Amino acid sequence: MATPQEIRNRRLANDYKEMENISGSLLSFEPLVGNPPYVEEYEVTIFVRSIIDTQPTYRNQHKLKITLPEAYPQAPPQLELLDEPFIYHPNWFKNGRWCYGTWEMSEGLGRHMIRMIRTLQYDMEITNEHSPANEEARNWYLRMRNSGIFPCDNQEMPDPTKERAVKSSGFKITGFGTATPKEETQEDKRGGFRIH
Repeated sequence: MATPQEIRNRRLANDYKEMENISGSLLSFEPLVGNPPYVEEYEVTIFVRSIIDTQPTYRNQHKLKITLPEAYPQAPPQLELLDEPFIYHPNWFKNGRWCYGTWEMSEGLGRHMIRMIRTLQYDMEITNEHSPANEEARNWYLRMRNSGIFPCDNQEMPDPTKERAVKSSGFKITGFGTATPKEETQEDKRGGFRIH
């Protein structure tokens, strides 16, 4: 039977893999506490367009800190924006913390991040005006909802459970510093390459 620490380490490793799967044009990250893949705190830079005031004024890059507390995954990750002014959104507190709604242990850090990023985009499917963290932003959102400014970013979200395809120079990476000519696959015929 696995110990609580072994269970936590397995979850941290899975979460690190999900973070790798969604990194790229959408986000980059640096481990702050812990050694990969057992990272307990991240600094993340997100590259999506979001609104920071009622003008509206937009910002295309956002830094945040993610802390996985000792009780994680029973307790939710803590996400805190580092850039000011903070996001102006009904589901973000004025102090830069995200109001995530309900934490489901099975969600995983990558899916949790995608859900959070969708709020930065002002995705209308996920914006919850019925339980606002910022009442002022909620009232503004309700007034502006039909103005055509939402969502303010239309990037498609990756699936954190799938390895992302990375273009390469025609070699398949099979180990540390070892490369062999790539084997043709159905994915290769469509122009994508995979690093293994």
